[in-house]
Amino acid sequence: MRKVERFIIAIPICFTLLVGWFSWSSFQSAPQIAEENLRGAGLSIATAIEQFASVDPAFQALARYRTADIAYFALIDQHKVVRFHTNSALVGTVSAEAPPVIDSNSGISEERKKLGTGEEIYLLQTTIHGSGDDYLLTLGLHTFRADRVIRRAQTGVTVVVFLTISLWLVTLGVMYLLRRDEKRQRELARQAELARLGELGAVIAHEIRNPLAGIKGFAQLIETAETTDQARLYADRIVTQSLRMESLVNDLLSFVREDQGERLPTDLAAVVHDCVTMIRMEADSAGVAVIHTPHPSLKVMSASGRIIQLLLNLLKNGLQAMPDGGELRVELEKMQSLAIIRVCDSGIGISPEILPHIFEPFWTNKARGTGLGLALCRKVALEHGGRLTVESSVGSGTTFTLQLPLET
Repeated sequence: MRKVERFIIAIPICFTLLVGWFSWSSFQSAPQIAEENLRGAGLSIATAIEQFASVDPAFQALARYRTADIAYFALIDQHKVVRFHTNSALVGTVSAEAPPVIDSNSGISEERKKLGTGEEIYLLQTTIHGSGDDYLLTLGLHTFRADRVIRRAQTGVTVVVFLTISLWLVTLGVMYLLRRDEKRQRELARQAELARLGELGAVIAHEIRNPLAGIKGFAQLIETAETTDQARLYADRIVTQSLRMESLVNDLLSFVREDQGERLPTDLAAVVHDCVTMIRMEADSAGVAVIHTPHPSLKVMSASGRIIQLLLNLLKNGLQAMPDGGELRVELEKMQSLAIIRVCDSGIGISPEILPHIFEPFWTNKARGTGLGLALCRKVALEHGGRLTVESSVGSGTTFTLQLPLET
């Protein structure tokens, strides 16, 4: 899976884990919070009732005491007689309430109880001190306000589940679109590759047909040769055309080859020096002065054969750009973590119209050639984590700059 896809899939995973944990924690703690709210309200109301009962033995003030939380409350004396009830019809009756089970720490008992109406209430029982007597306070509270915490938690979980599902659906949708776009890009790349193969086939057919025609023609002439010297001349021409075909095939194989061998520490200064040495005789015969100052060792990780192929291509291009002689300079320097190689010629230069196309495979403005030389050079540079650039002016020459990362 690519980095982008892993990043996209990580978003809903993190969201699901973080928000899921938070909402589940809230949901788990909601009943406890609701009970604590009910207990707090119950104790506050019990304290108020105790204050009224201590100053008003007739409980007249309690008859007017109401809050939205109270379902009912009653005061029962030691003989189980109801001394006060919010339902006045029950005052004076014997209560069926059992004596309170008092918690040794809190002094209260509490439970949830369902009324005959079907409503569930919070029932708190505790002993309060009235005017000269103790009473059992039975206090029933509505739970809908306190249970709002639970309902909110349940709603929160529902919302989180909906948002999580929505996020996953969006993520899957994005992944589908990315995969579809990737598939479309692969199809476009395949079509482009087929077009390149068609172009390659046309180039190969054109480049091979001419040497083959020459080979065929000279072979036929050998049959009619009158002298051995004449036959030998025709044979030499056949060899020349065969070498031309071999060069074409080698260029094609070098360009399409993906396995470039093992990368090893390579002394780039030595490679540059060897390439200059190999080209110097050809340069002398063309009237080109090669200027190169040896550089101290610079180590890069490379397949040295490919780097040599790249440099020789650049050097030969420089020679071809100076048919009337000139100067070919080869420079090597270190710049931070890069090795910089410059191949500069004083030749005819490259026109601005042609310059953008010179690295395109199979593009050439020469009468002969496949247009693979510079394309291969750039490919080799990219294979080694570097880059190849060009600057040129018509009549002033051309400079190719190769950047390669140094061995770390």
